[in-house]
Amino acid sequence: MLYNFIYKLIVELKPYMSEFMNYDETVELTSSASELALRLQAHPNISARILSLLDLVENPDNNCETASSTELKIISELKKLGNDSLQDWANSQEKKKP
Repeated sequence: MLYNFIYKLIVELKPYMSEFMNYDETVELTSSASELALRLQAHPNISARILSLLDLVENPDNNCETASSTELKIISELKKLGNDSLQDWANSQEKKKP
């Protein structure tokens, strides 16, 4: 399920990558991307984990030197993302109780 979430997130964000790659094409927010952004705003911990994963992938600080060490960092972030997701789910279930 977590894999499906991440896959969906990547698919949703893929059209906007050209904006950050200095392409000239104009990128507009689709309704699904807007929905994703709104939903992530409601879950700041999940949003922060997604940003952490993107930082690992993009490696802006060049602190991921090998694929092996990067893999371990990604796995760690995915575990944290799973824990945060489960915590948010539990909180939403608690709010639904009368």
